[in-house]
Amino acid sequence: MRSRVPLQILLYATVIRSLKVVSKRGSVDGCTDWSVDYLKYKVLLGEPVRIKCALFYGYIRANYTHAQSAGLSLMWYKSTGHGDFEEPISFDGSRMSKEEDSIWFRPAELQDAGHYSCVLRNSTYCMKVSMSLTVAENDTGVCFNYKMRYFEKAELSKSKDILCHDIDDYIQTGKEPEITWYKECRLKQWRQSIVKKVDVLSIRDVREDDIGNYTCELQFGSFVVRRTTELSVTAPLTDKPPKILYPSENKMNVMEMQLGSPVNLTCRAFFGYSGDVSPLIYWMKGEKFIEDLDESRIRESEIKTIREHLGEQEVSISLTIDAVEESDLGNYSCYVENGHGRRQANIQLSKRELMYTVELAGGLGAILLMLIFLVSLYKCYRIELMIFYRNHFGSEDVDAENKDYDAYVSYTKVDPDQWSQETREEERFALEILPDVLEKHYGYKLFIPDRDLIPTGTYIEDVARCVDQSKRLIIVMTPNYVVRRGWSIFELETRLRNMLVSGEIKVILIECAELRGIMNYQEVEALKHTIKLLTVIKWPGPESSKLNSKFWKQLQYEMPFKRPEPKLSHEQVLDISEQGPFGELQTVSAISMAAATSTAMATAHPELRSTFHNTYHTQLRQKHYYRSYEYDIPASGTLPPLSSLGSQHTYCNIPMTLLNGQRAQGKPGREQQPTLEEQHVNNAMLPLLPRETSISSVIW
Repeated sequence: MRSRVPLQILLYATVIRSLKVVSKRGSVDGCTDWSVDYLKYKVLLGEPVRIKCALFYGYIRANYTHAQSAGLSLMWYKSTGHGDFEEPISFDGSRMSKEEDSIWFRPAELQDAGHYSCVLRNSTYCMKVSMSLTVAENDTGVCFNYKMRYFEKAELSKSKDILCHDIDDYIQTGKEPEITWYKECRLKQWRQSIVKKVDVLSIRDVREDDIGNYTCELQFGSFVVRRTTELSVTAPLTDKPPKILYPSENKMNVMEMQLGSPVNLTCRAFFGYSGDVSPLIYWMKGEKFIEDLDESRIRESEIKTIREHLGEQEVSISLTIDAVEESDLGNYSCYVENGHGRRQANIQLSKRELMYTVELAGGLGAILLMLIFLVSLYKCYRIELMIFYRNHFGSEDVDAENKDYDAYVSYTKVDPDQWSQETREEERFALEILPDVLEKHYGYKLFIPDRDLIPTGTYIEDVARCVDQSKRLIIVMTPNYVVRRGWSIFELETRLRNMLVSGEIKVILIECAELRGIMNYQEVEALKHTIKLLTVIKWPGPESSKLNSKFWKQLQYEMPFKRPEPKLSHEQVLDISEQGPFGELQTVSAISMAAATSTAMATAHPELRSTFHNTYHTQLRQKHYYRSYEYDIPASGTLPPLSSLGSQHTYCNIPMTLLNGQRAQGKPGREQQPTLEEQHVNNAMLPLLPRETSISSVIW
């Protein structure tokens, strides 16, 4: 017995001297409490786990056997939370058992979670430490719990070993464990650069698609032990300082500002992967940090991450000045840095001079003048510009390719007894100048009823058909046209009226005289409102004799487009005595054709003879003139007296030789008396109906 007492004293001294020099939580009832150990136990529901008393693995230089030999006893307590009331643990010996310095759970259940304290003591000595145990279920759809994973990082294209952590308690001595590896809880056919080594999965060449959760599975008796590690892949560690993307590093960036205006300076930079170090980017004015300026008007924003990939980041930081003052002008520098160096970019804030304002005003003024010039040029030469564009870049009118004529000419003849100098010019323009210029100079194909249509019993239908086959309808508007209601044919023929109202045909209205004051102008306005697609062009008279006058250009623009052909075009339009663009005119008498038309219409439509309302002629002249051609009507014959016709409109029938454009071989003299039949043929007067009057008053 005497020899055992010195041995106990020696063991006590060894245990006390082997205590670690660490901070104590406190001493309660003479027991030293080392609080909760840093090692925390985490286990999935249904897995076995071993909790070891941390006193023997980090706090004293003795193991369980030595402590037991020294007369110290080890006791276990449990509490649901650290500092809560502790209860002694009663072991059942099957699912939960005490084995030397540890507690085994085979397996762990949810109610096993909590803090476990091991107390080593005797009558004079006491030491205590706690360990935490967490028991959780697998998350939905996976074979692990996200809160119980281990974490590893690997650099791109480098090698990485993934360990199967904390499985030493489940490996039998001298026996190699059989471990199965999963990625995202699925078996995988590993590529050649991934090698399995006992409890290690070695990736020789890390790729971006290696990111994920790796689970190792170990069989321990009838239980399964799993450990999951999340692998994140980063770019290789950089060995260079960050790079400033904006503003430029290699030059002084000058920004001109007006005093009182706000300014926002933004600095963007690229940071390579530098581990878990946050990017460092900031602004300075001269040698001062922004927070040292003590100016509430000048603020530096938080660092914003624009984009991030594999640990590499593009970030930005802004410097805001609410209202620039004179003292705010100067040099501002953006700095970026990491462990490999620092870079900077500079922006010089300077005051904007008045000279730039003057230059800006001058530039705006020049632009305004240019716009005014272009608008004026377009206003003055719009027709010329449009014709030039159409001649060089235009295309033929595809929609009107099936039309036979380019234009249909409508004009009211002036009776010879009402001729004046003005009416003579209008007559020449409508019957000679207009057709010659359009046909012989510009190459258009016109339909002139006096020339191209033979009066028959279907005259109105023929007119409608010819207008329908024309791309344009040209109406030569004169006072006589309005008085004689030359457009009344459109009221008789529904098809013609519909073409005007619906805009199926485009109408060109040429005013040969000032109509206001001469007649009731409301009739002219009514005509214009009836026509949907209408262009009004005024014929100025002889002053527009040149082909390059505005009148002919405007008329050419309104006519269907044709490719121009080279012509000699410098002749006087009004000079019809010379052979030129207007020399070869039609020689058919418009008066004779009008009279023949009236006769045909009267014969074809006898039902129209019931109404007579036009009162225009009061007497008949004995001569009709057309292009210096004169025809005499004999004084004697079977002509009924004018008084017998009342106020009805009358015309004279003319010989068929004149209808055919021929002239009588001899002019009857006083000695040579025509026969009664010839007198009747040549001189019989036929009253015209209102419908015939309207038809005969237009050159159809």
